[in-house]
Amino acid sequence: MIEKKPKGRDGVVIQEEQVIRPKKVWSEEVQKFLSYLRNQGVTYVPEPLGYDEQGNEVVSYLAGEVYDYPLPPQLLTDSAICSAGRLLRDFHDQNQGYLTSLSGTEPWMLHSFGEREVMCHNDFAPYNVTTKNGIAIGIIDFDTITPGSRTWDVSYAAYRWVPLEMNQGDPITDETCHRLKKFIEAYRLDESEYPNLIPTMIERLSYMMDFITKAASRGEANFQKNIQEGHLKKYEQDIQWLLDNEKKILRKLQNEET
Repeated sequence: MIEKKPKGRDGVVIQEEQVIRPKKVWSEEVQKFLSYLRNQGVTYVPEPLGYDEQGNEVVSYLAGEVYDYPLPPQLLTDSAICSAGRLLRDFHDQNQGYLTSLSGTEPWMLHSFGEREVMCHNDFAPYNVTTKNGIAIGIIDFDTITPGSRTWDVSYAAYRWVPLEMNQGDPITDETCHRLKKFIEAYRLDESEYPNLIPTMIERLSYMMDFITKAASRGEANFQKNIQEGHLKKYEQDIQWLLDNEKKILRKLQNEET
């Protein structure tokens, strides 16, 4: 049985409990990183299985439910968002030691940002996290890994999990700020980083817009489709909403009782 992956690169298939993916220039780095984590006893990431006869990258399949937007009710609970925050924290804590093995010449898909504190997933979103009964249990799709700061990874993860995809003029609700606070507390983000959270989120979205634009101009069909579907306009709206509400969000984060 062959099944297309619900979300991801073109050409990705699931076959006999294995995920088969077209090889990219960064695939070898992904295989090395996953090997490091598995050797550390981390079982919530795929096992790297090398390459098939056609040269495709192969990793093990992680069981669980994966969701895209709009998020279902089971991912909008405190237990769900806290489980995601805890999983991201453990992922970062487990991978810190990998930084010492890097040469600085690795061909990552994305650029690195901020102090090199951990290996960032860079797309820790519901569509890249496996869940069971609404609880985050696994992480998939490591194409976007790079070394970077904790806040860089946490900010985008929070944007995706709260989620903070807003329309211009939407009010800041208590529920939105409650979920944001729950996520960063579950991650145990240092409170000194709270003022940096929204600015980093804005920087991350701005970088993504630039990346998509450049990739589309090179003729990459997936990113051309993203633009046609209005992704750039949506990110631009979200950036403006965050700019308009940054101070209010920070006040609520610092004052909300949990």
